[in-house]
Amino acid sequence: MNNLSLTACSIWIREKNPGKNNTVNIVNLNKKIKGEKKEYDDFFELLKDFCQKYSRKFVLNDSEQKMFKVETENINIEENEKFRYTYIDINSGGYGIEANIVNTKTNKILYTRKKEHAETIHFRVFFAVPKDDDTCKGIIIFQNIGQYGIKTITTDYFKKFINEELNLYTTTGNICPQVFVKKLLDNDGLMKIIYTRNNVSNDKADTETMGYGKEERIIAGFSNVKKWREMISGYFNGTNRVYEFEDIDYSGVKFVTSIYGRTRTININNINNLSIIEGIPDEVTNSFGDIDDQKLKEHFIKVTKEYLEHMVYNKI
Repeated sequence: MNNLSLTACSIWIREKNPGKNNTVNIVNLNKKIKGEKKEYDDFFELLKDFCQKYSRKFVLNDSEQKMFKVETENINIEENEKFRYTYIDINSGGYGIEANIVNTKTNKILYTRKKEHAETIHFRVFFAVPKDDDTCKGIIIFQNIGQYGIKTITTDYFKKFINEELNLYTTTGNICPQVFVKKLLDNDGLMKIIYTRNNVSNDKADTETMGYGKEERIIAGFSNVKKWREMISGYFNGTNRVYEFEDIDYSGVKFVTSIYGRTRTININNINNLSIIEGIPDEVTNSFGDIDDQKLKEHFIKVTKEYLEHMVYNKI
C-alpha cells in the first residue's frame, strides 16, 4: 500500500471592498480578471503568470522555515466536456534543523545535514475550472506524501500573488463534503458510530460542583451495515433530523471509517469545516512504487468529476 493521499478544496477570487448595496463582486474565472495593475484573460492566464514568477528560484519562508518552487514554468491547459484543467509540479521542503542522515541498511551516518540544508519533495497539483460562462469557483487537488503536503504553502503564495498583482482577495474553502462522506460510506469502511451528549447529574451535590459530564455511546461490529449507512446519510440529507438511538436524543454524532487503509473520524456537527482528504489508490504507482503521472492525472480528473457533479460553482 502506498502512502499517497489527496487534499481537495475550492477556490474563488473577489474584490476586497463591497460595491453597491454592500455586495461583494465575485470574479468570473472564465472571463477577464481585472486588477489595479494587471489584467488577465481568465484564471489560467493568471495561473501561468504565477507559475512563471515562482519557477525562477526557490522562495524561502523563514518564519515557517520552508522552501517553495514551481517546477512547471509553462503550463499546459487541457479540457474535457465539463471543465478545463492543468497539472503542475511543485518542490517544497523544510530547513532549519541540524540532523544526521543515516543509511537504514547499514545503520551508518552518511553526513550531517546543516540548518541551512533543505529536504525538498516533489508534489503534483491539479487545477480545474468548470466551463460554464458564469463560473466563479474552481477546484484545486493537492497530492500528499505521508504526512507531507503543500496545500497551505501553495495557497498562501497564490493569495499573495493575486493580492500583489491585482489587489484582489482569494479564498479557498470546502467542496461538497456530503459527496466525500458518501464516498467514505460506499467504500464499506464504516468502523464505528459515536453518539455524544452532555449528561447532567441528578445529584444536587454534583450540580453544585461540576454539574455535567460528556456521555458517549459507541456502536461497532455492525450486523447490518447498510442500515447504519442509510442512517448516517439521513443526517446529511435531512431525512433524520434528530440524533436518536434507543429512544435517547444525542447532541452530536461522529463516525469512524477507513478508505484506502486510512482511518478518518467525521464529526457530523462540523461537516461544513470537514477537510477533504482521500487516499490515492495503489493503481497510480508502478511495480517499483513510483508514481505514474498519467494515471495520477486521470485519478484527479475522476475525483474532480465526482465533486463537480454536486458542487455549486456559479455562486458563493
